[in-house]
Amino acid sequence: MVPRLNISECYKILGLEPGASMKEVRQAYRKLALRYHPDKDSTQKDGDQFKLITDAYQLLRDQRKTETKPVQKFSDIYPEDAVTWYDQAEVLFAKRKYREALAQYGKATDRLPRYENAWLRKGNCFSNLKRYDDALVCYDKVLEINPESMSAWNLKGICLSDLKRYNEALDSFDEAIILNPRHEAVWNFRGVCLYSLKRLEEAIDSFDKAIKINPIFAPAWRNKGNVLIKMGNEDEGKRCIEQAKKLQL
Repeated sequence: MVPRLNISECYKILGLEPGASMKEVRQAYRKLALRYHPDKDSTQKDGDQFKLITDAYQLLRDQRKTETKPVQKFSDIYPEDAVTWYDQAEVLFAKRKYREALAQYGKATDRLPRYENAWLRKGNCFSNLKRYDDALVCYDKVLEINPESMSAWNLKGICLSDLKRYNEALDSFDEAIILNPRHEAVWNFRGVCLYSLKRLEEAIDSFDKAIKINPIFAPAWRNKGNVLIKMGNEDEGKRCIEQAKKLQL
């Protein structure tokens, strides 16, 4: 069991000087988490180190939130008209009326500039309209508001992949995996990105991670099969594709 840490120890664990900015804290955490993450290395020693790094990061993050939390009235945080416009936009989004939805989400973010969900949904509208650069602006806005939005990191990665900016996409998927390493779809998207970069062995590893998390996740089976065939392993590749077909019945 990891002992309760003090603030000074947290900075030391992350390799930082006391008083480092939250941006520096996040960057240090990301670098160390990618190195010691159990999905990267399953040794007990590295698993314990990852837990220590995560605890230190969480404590510093919680302290900073407490220090900077503003005192606001509920009506200032969630103005009624902003919520109404958001709800109207959600109805339009469900009907795939993305242009009309954008107008309503825009009213919500104009009224409440830090309305995280509205920015996320605006990004989704732009992405569905194949306006990927505009979508990226929205996802970056979400991450400015909440750097720990797993959804924004994942969606940003998908958007960057659609733009064929695969190395940047990988960085986004890795951020999403740090926040939620048990999300099979992110591992699958990461594998597709690696395949596009012709990093086939790494792509297989990502698809295997997705399958391990959710053995009935058909897209990962299909993608793994296609990569195996590409690598010349036709028999195993065909078995994976057959498994995907069975799961989709």
